[in-house]
Amino acid sequence: MKITNSQPAPNFAVNDVYGNLINLQQFRGKKVHLIFYRFAGCPFCNLRFHQINKLTDEYKINNVALISVYESSTENIRTMMADENFYSLLIPNVDSSLYKLYKLDRSKLGLFIYLIFKGGIADVIKGNKLFKNKVAQDGHVDRLEAEFLIDVRGIVVNAHYAKTQGDYLSIDAIRGFITK
Repeated sequence: MKITNSQPAPNFAVNDVYGNLINLQQFRGKKVHLIFYRFAGCPFCNLRFHQINKLTDEYKINNVALISVYESSTENIRTMMADENFYSLLIPNVDSSLYKLYKLDRSKLGLFIYLIFKGGIADVIKGNKLFKNKVAQDGHVDRLEAEFLIDVRGIVVNAHYAKTQGDYLSIDAIRGFITK
């Protein structure tokens, strides 16, 4: 069963791209925005990552943790970062264990719908322009994204599973959560 609103967020303990142990429970007392992307070389994920990155000041001012999970190796995520400092904690998850824990799906049909009917090709072009380095594809292209807004008690207040690739929480919903 997928994670639902009002349910405790499943805990995990994994290393981030710098080798620091990240345990979801360490964020109790702090709101968390947990995002599951496909892989570091994904252009639509890169576009979304940069959209979210524009909210950095709002995350910081409101003391909200931002955690981004990728089906990528540490090396590929570091290549994507291109010597930049991002607010988000970046988690490599090559074995997809967190994707399984949070019950994320894959969908070739969703990818097709996004590319052909929902502006995916334009997003590929925009996302590719934001890469500073060429990043290898090392995840599942048909992976559907998911986002979880988690309150200070560790309870999911908004579980958003994409129906097609590129189906994200609205920026307004995120801002509402951050500032509430």
